Amino acid sequence: MQPHAAAPSLPIRELLSEDLAEISLTLVAGHSGLDRLLTQPQIQKAGLALTGPLRELHPGRLQVLGHAEISFLEHLPDARRSELVRELFEAGLTCFVLTRGLAYSPEFIQLAEERSVPLFSTSVPTSQAVGTLGRFLEEKLAPRDLLHGVLLDVYGLGVLLLGESGVGKSEAALELIVRGHRLVSDDGVEIIRRGGILTGAGPSLTRFHMELRGLGIINIKDLFGVAAVRERKDIDMAVRLELWKEGKAYERLGLDEPTFTLLGVPLPYIEMPVTPGKNLSVLLEVAARNQLLKRRGYHPAKELARRLDDSIQRKSR
Repeated sequence: MQPHAAAPSLPIRELLSEDLAEISLTLVAGHSGLDRLLTQPQIQKAGLALTGPLRELHPGRLQVLGHAEISFLEHLPDARRSELVRELFEAGLTCFVLTRGLAYSPEFIQLAEERSVPLFSTSVPTSQAVGTLGRFLEEKLAPRDLLHGVLLDVYGLGVLLLGESGVGKSEAALELIVRGHRLVSDDGVEIIRRGGILTGAGPSLTRFHMELRGLGIINIKDLFGVAAVRERKDIDMAVRLELWKEGKAYERLGLDEPTFTLLGVPLPYIEMPVTPGKNLSVLLEVAARNQLLKRRGYHPAKELARRLDDSIQRKSR
Protein backbone atom coordinates (compact mmCIF):
# COMPACT_ATOMS: atom_id res chain seq x y z
CA MET A 1 0.00 0.00 0.00
CA GLN A 2 1.36 3.39 -1.00
CA PRO A 3 1.35 6.17 1.63
CA HIS A 4 -0.91 9.16 1.13
CA ALA A 5 -0.72 12.53 2.84
CA ALA A 6 -3.22 15.36 2.96
CA ALA A 7 -2.33 18.57 1.13
CA PRO A 8 -0.60 20.99 3.53
CA SER A 9 -1.93 24.45 4.32
CA LEU A 10 -0.61 27.47 6.20
CA PRO A 11 -2.55 30.04 8.26
CA ILE A 12 -1.95 33.60 7.08
CA ARG A 13 -0.80 34.60 10.58
CA GLU A 14 2.41 32.60 9.97
CA LEU A 15 3.55 35.38 7.62
CA LEU A 16 4.20 37.44 10.77
CA SER A 17 6.68 34.90 12.14
CA GLU A 18 10.38 35.55 12.74
CA ASP A 19 11.20 33.44 9.67
CA LEU A 20 10.19 36.44 7.52
CA ALA A 21 11.97 39.11 9.58
CA GLU A 22 14.13 39.83 6.51
CA ILE A 23 11.22 41.58 4.77
CA SER A 24 9.43 42.78 7.94
CA LEU A 25 5.80 42.42 6.92
CA THR A 26 3.34 44.83 8.57
CA LEU A 27 -0.36 43.95 8.83
CA VAL A 28 -2.33 46.94 7.53
CA ALA A 29 -5.90 45.62 7.50
CA GLY A 30 -7.96 42.43 7.57
CA HIS A 31 -6.94 41.34 11.07
CA SER A 32 -9.95 39.05 11.40
CA GLY A 33 -8.78 36.99 8.41
CA LEU A 34 -5.46 35.80 9.83
CA ASP A 35 -6.79 32.26 10.11
CA ARG A 36 -7.46 32.06 6.36
CA LEU A 37 -5.32 29.39 4.72
CA LEU A 38 -2.65 29.50 2.05
CA THR A 39 -2.70 26.20 0.18
CA GLN A 40 -0.28 26.77 -2.71
CA PRO A 41 3.38 27.84 -2.57
CA GLN A 42 3.29 29.80 -5.84
CA ILE A 43 3.42 33.59 -5.54
CA GLN A 44 0.96 35.50 -7.75
CA LYS A 45 1.47 38.93 -9.34
CA ALA A 46 -1.63 40.34 -10.96
CA GLY A 47 0.22 42.03 -13.82
CA LEU A 48 -1.73 41.83 -17.08
CA ALA A 49 -4.62 40.04 -15.35
CA LEU A 50 -5.77 43.47 -14.15
CA THR A 51 -6.49 44.50 -17.75
CA GLY A 52 -8.99 41.70 -18.38
CA PRO A 53 -10.93 38.90 -16.66
CA LEU A 54 -9.41 37.86 -13.34
CA ARG A 55 -9.68 34.13 -14.04
CA GLU A 56 -5.88 33.74 -13.85
CA LEU A 57 -5.83 34.78 -10.20
CA HIS A 58 -6.18 31.66 -8.07
CA PRO A 59 -7.56 31.43 -4.51
CA GLY A 60 -5.17 29.86 -2.01
CA ARG A 61 -2.15 31.79 -3.26
CA LEU A 62 -0.43 34.86 -1.88
CA GLN A 63 -0.95 37.90 -4.11
CA VAL A 64 1.91 40.41 -4.39
CA LEU A 65 1.22 43.94 -5.63
CA GLY A 66 4.18 46.01 -6.79
CA HIS A 67 4.79 49.36 -8.43
CA ALA A 68 3.39 48.22 -11.80
CA GLU A 69 0.04 47.10 -10.37
CA ILE A 70 -0.41 50.15 -8.13
CA SER A 71 0.52 52.55 -10.94
CA PHE A 72 -1.98 50.88 -13.24
CA LEU A 73 -4.75 51.20 -10.65
CA GLU A 74 -3.91 54.84 -9.89
CA HIS A 75 -4.21 55.84 -13.55
CA LEU A 76 -7.70 54.37 -13.91
CA PRO A 77 -10.82 56.53 -13.60
CA ASP A 78 -12.18 56.45 -10.07
CA ALA A 79 -15.25 54.40 -10.98
CA ARG A 80 -13.25 51.79 -12.91
CA ARG A 81 -10.61 51.56 -10.16
CA SER A 82 -13.25 50.96 -7.49
CA GLU A 83 -14.93 48.35 -9.69
CA LEU A 84 -11.64 46.51 -10.34
CA VAL A 85 -10.60 46.50 -6.69
CA ARG A 86 -13.99 45.06 -5.76
CA GLU A 87 -13.55 42.36 -8.42
CA LEU A 88 -10.19 41.47 -6.87
CA PHE A 89 -11.83 40.80 -3.53
CA GLU A 90 -14.70 38.89 -5.14
CA ALA A 91 -12.12 36.57 -6.79
CA GLY A 92 -11.63 34.86 -3.41
CA LEU A 93 -7.94 35.78 -3.04
CA THR A 94 -6.40 34.83 0.28
CA CYS A 95 -4.23 37.84 1.12
CA PHE A 96 -2.26 40.73 -0.43
CA VAL A 97 1.32 41.94 0.09
CA LEU A 98 2.20 45.43 -1.10
CA THR A 99 5.93 46.04 -1.72
CA ARG A 100 8.30 49.04 -1.93
CA GLY A 101 6.56 50.86 0.93
CA LEU A 102 3.61 51.73 -1.30
CA ALA A 103 0.28 52.59 0.32
CA TYR A 104 -3.07 50.84 -0.16
CA SER A 105 -5.96 52.89 -1.49
CA PRO A 106 -8.93 53.52 0.85
CA GLU A 107 -11.01 51.07 -1.27
CA PHE A 108 -8.52 48.29 -0.52
CA ILE A 109 -8.53 48.87 3.21
CA GLN A 110 -12.30 49.14 3.43
CA LEU A 111 -12.91 45.93 1.44
CA ALA A 112 -10.18 44.07 3.34
CA GLU A 113 -11.94 44.80 6.61
CA GLU A 114 -15.35 43.89 5.18
CA ARG A 115 -14.16 40.63 3.57
CA SER A 116 -11.60 39.70 6.28
CA VAL A 117 -8.75 39.56 3.74
CA PRO A 118 -5.36 40.38 5.34
CA LEU A 119 -3.35 43.18 3.74
CA PHE A 120 0.40 43.30 4.40
CA SER A 121 2.96 45.92 3.54
CA THR A 122 6.75 45.73 3.24
CA SER A 123 9.38 48.31 2.34
CA VAL A 124 11.61 45.92 0.36
CA PRO A 125 11.58 45.73 -3.46
CA THR A 126 9.17 43.36 -5.18
CA SER A 127 11.89 40.95 -6.33
CA GLN A 128 13.23 40.53 -2.78
CA ALA A 129 9.76 40.08 -1.31
CA VAL A 130 8.81 37.48 -3.94
CA GLY A 131 12.06 35.55 -3.44
CA THR A 132 11.84 35.49 0.36
CA LEU A 133 8.13 34.66 0.45
CA GLY A 134 8.56 32.01 -2.25
CA ARG A 135 11.28 30.17 -0.32
CA PHE A 136 9.24 30.38 2.90
CA LEU A 137 6.08 29.01 1.28
CA GLU A 138 7.92 26.26 -0.59
CA GLU A 139 9.27 25.03 2.73
CA LYS A 140 6.00 25.34 4.66
CA LEU A 141 3.65 24.07 1.93
CA ALA A 142 5.76 21.33 0.39
CA PRO A 143 3.92 17.96 0.37
CA ARG A 144 5.06 15.94 3.38
CA ASP A 145 4.36 12.73 5.22
CA LEU A 146 5.51 10.78 8.27
CA LEU A 147 6.43 7.22 7.37
CA HIS A 148 7.24 4.21 9.53
CA GLY A 149 10.72 3.19 8.46
CA VAL A 150 14.46 3.77 8.77
CA LEU A 151 16.49 6.15 6.62
CA LEU A 152 20.23 5.73 6.10
CA ASP A 153 23.01 7.22 4.04
CA VAL A 154 24.73 4.24 2.37
CA TYR A 155 27.59 5.13 0.00
CA GLY A 156 25.98 8.54 -0.47
CA LEU A 157 22.57 7.09 -1.38
CA GLY A 158 19.51 7.72 0.76
CA VAL A 159 18.20 4.21 1.49
CA LEU A 160 14.73 3.95 3.04
CA LEU A 161 14.09 0.69 4.88
CA LEU A 162 10.45 -0.36 5.11
CA GLY A 163 8.77 -3.34 6.73
CA GLU A 164 6.62 -4.50 9.60
CA SER A 165 7.65 -3.91 13.21
CA GLY A 166 10.07 -6.56 14.42
CA VAL A 167 11.32 -7.58 10.98
CA GLY A 168 14.83 -6.29 11.75
CA LYS A 169 15.06 -2.80 10.22
CA SER A 170 16.80 -1.23 13.22
CA GLU A 171 19.19 -4.16 13.64
CA ALA A 172 20.15 -4.00 9.95
CA ALA A 173 20.61 -0.23 10.26
CA LEU A 174 22.87 -0.69 13.31
CA GLU A 175 25.05 -3.14 11.39
CA LEU A 176 25.40 -0.60 8.58
CA ILE A 177 26.34 2.14 11.06
CA VAL A 178 29.04 -0.12 12.54
CA ARG A 179 30.29 -0.63 8.96
CA GLY A 180 30.72 3.14 8.53
CA HIS A 181 27.40 4.28 7.08
CA ARG A 182 25.20 7.00 8.57
CA LEU A 183 21.81 7.09 10.28
CA VAL A 184 19.27 9.76 9.41
CA SER A 185 16.25 8.44 11.30
CA ASP A 186 15.03 5.26 12.97
CA ASP A 187 11.39 4.17 13.27
CA GLY A 188 9.82 7.39 11.92
CA VAL A 189 10.92 9.41 8.89
CA GLU A 190 9.54 12.87 8.13
CA ILE A 191 9.50 13.21 4.35
CA ILE A 192 9.11 16.39 2.34
CA ARG A 193 8.85 16.72 -1.44
CA ARG A 194 10.37 19.61 -3.35
CA GLY A 195 9.70 19.21 -7.03
CA GLY A 196 10.64 15.63 -7.83
CA ILE A 197 13.05 15.24 -4.90
CA LEU A 198 12.15 13.57 -1.60
CA THR A 199 14.09 14.55 1.50
CA GLY A 200 13.87 12.64 4.76
CA ALA A 201 14.72 13.66 8.31
CA GLY A 202 14.07 12.42 11.82
CA PRO A 203 11.48 13.96 14.17
CA SER A 204 13.30 16.51 16.32
CA LEU A 205 12.26 14.79 19.56
CA THR A 206 13.73 11.38 18.69
CA ARG A 207 16.49 12.42 16.26
CA PHE A 208 19.50 10.05 16.22
CA HIS A 209 17.86 7.67 18.72
CA MET A 210 17.27 4.02 17.94
CA GLU A 211 15.15 1.38 19.65
CA LEU A 212 16.62 -2.13 19.83
CA ARG A 213 14.52 -4.93 21.27
CA GLY A 214 16.21 -6.41 24.32
CA LEU A 215 18.60 -3.47 24.61
CA GLY A 216 16.32 -0.44 24.73
CA ILE A 217 16.82 3.05 23.34
CA ILE A 218 20.31 4.17 22.36
CA ASN A 219 21.70 7.44 20.97
CA ILE A 220 23.73 6.77 17.83
CA LYS A 221 25.40 10.19 17.85
CA ASP A 222 26.61 9.74 21.45
CA LEU A 223 27.77 6.15 20.88
CA PHE A 224 29.45 6.45 17.48
CA GLY A 225 30.10 10.16 17.05
CA VAL A 226 28.84 12.88 14.76
CA ALA A 227 30.23 11.13 11.66
CA ALA A 228 27.70 8.30 12.16
CA VAL A 229 24.62 10.52 11.70
CA ARG A 230 23.23 13.23 9.46
CA GLU A 231 20.16 15.41 9.94
CA ARG A 232 18.56 14.91 6.51
CA LYS A 233 19.13 13.05 3.26
CA ASP A 234 17.51 12.91 -0.17
CA ILE A 235 15.84 9.51 -0.65
CA ASP A 236 17.16 7.54 -3.63
CA MET A 237 15.72 4.04 -3.16
CA ALA A 238 13.37 2.02 -0.96
CA VAL A 239 13.95 -1.50 0.36
CA ARG A 240 11.19 -3.50 2.02
CA LEU A 241 12.32 -6.14 4.48
CA GLU A 242 9.81 -8.93 4.99
CA LEU A 243 9.89 -12.38 6.54
CA TRP A 244 10.37 -15.12 3.97
CA LYS A 245 7.03 -16.26 2.57
CA GLU A 246 6.92 -19.80 1.24
CA GLY A 247 5.72 -19.84 -2.33
CA LYS A 248 6.15 -16.11 -2.98
CA ALA A 249 8.08 -15.34 -6.16
CA TYR A 250 10.97 -13.03 -5.29
CA GLU A 251 13.08 -11.30 -7.92
CA ARG A 252 15.89 -13.63 -9.08
CA LEU A 253 17.34 -11.91 -12.14
CA GLY A 254 16.91 -8.21 -11.47
CA LEU A 255 15.61 -7.45 -14.97
CA ASP A 256 12.43 -5.86 -13.70
CA GLU A 257 12.71 -2.45 -12.12
CA PRO A 258 9.76 -2.02 -9.72
CA THR A 259 9.10 1.33 -8.07
CA PHE A 260 7.63 2.53 -4.79
CA THR A 261 5.62 5.74 -5.15
CA LEU A 262 5.97 8.15 -2.26
CA LEU A 263 4.23 11.56 -2.35
CA GLY A 264 3.84 11.06 -6.09
CA VAL A 265 7.54 10.38 -6.71
CA PRO A 266 8.56 6.87 -7.90
CA LEU A 267 11.61 5.36 -6.18
CA PRO A 268 13.62 2.29 -7.18
CA TYR A 269 12.24 -0.51 -5.02
CA ILE A 270 13.49 -3.86 -3.75
CA GLU A 271 11.67 -6.51 -1.73
CA MET A 272 14.27 -8.32 0.36
CA PRO A 273 13.22 -11.55 2.14
CA VAL A 274 14.55 -12.01 5.67
CA THR A 275 15.65 -15.45 6.89
CA PRO A 276 17.72 -16.51 9.93
CA GLY A 277 21.44 -16.09 9.34
CA LYS A 278 21.11 -13.77 6.35
CA ASN A 279 23.57 -10.87 6.46
CA LEU A 280 21.24 -7.99 5.69
CA SER A 281 23.86 -5.25 6.03
CA VAL A 282 26.01 -6.75 3.28
CA LEU A 283 22.98 -7.25 1.02
CA LEU A 284 21.92 -3.65 1.57
CA GLU A 285 25.42 -2.42 0.75
CA VAL A 286 25.35 -4.45 -2.47
CA ALA A 287 21.90 -3.08 -3.31
CA ALA A 288 23.20 0.48 -2.87
CA ARG A 289 26.31 -0.19 -4.98
CA ASN A 290 24.16 -1.78 -7.68
CA GLN A 291 21.88 1.27 -7.73
CA LEU A 292 24.93 3.51 -8.13
CA LEU A 293 25.99 1.43 -11.15
CA LYS A 294 22.52 1.80 -12.68
CA ARG A 295 22.73 5.57 -12.23
CA ARG A 296 25.93 5.51 -14.28
CA GLY A 297 24.17 3.67 -17.06
CA TYR A 298 25.38 0.14 -16.32
CA HIS A 299 22.69 -2.46 -15.55
CA PRO A 300 24.41 -5.79 -14.69
CA ALA A 301 21.34 -8.02 -15.18
CA LYS A 302 20.44 -6.45 -18.52
CA GLU A 303 24.07 -6.62 -19.66
CA LEU A 304 24.20 -10.34 -18.85
CA ALA A 305 20.89 -10.89 -20.66
CA ARG A 306 22.26 -9.10 -23.71
CA ARG A 307 25.41 -11.23 -23.70
CA LEU A 308 23.34 -14.41 -23.41
CA ASP A 309 21.16 -13.33 -26.33
CA ASP A 310 24.27 -12.61 -28.42
CA SER A 311 25.71 -16.01 -27.54
CA ILE A 312 22.48 -17.83 -28.47
CA GLN A 313 22.25 -15.99 -31.78
CA ARG A 314 25.87 -16.83 -32.64
CA LYS A 315 25.29 -20.53 -31.88
CA SER A 316 22.08 -20.58 -33.95
CA ARG A 317 24.00 -19.26 -36.93
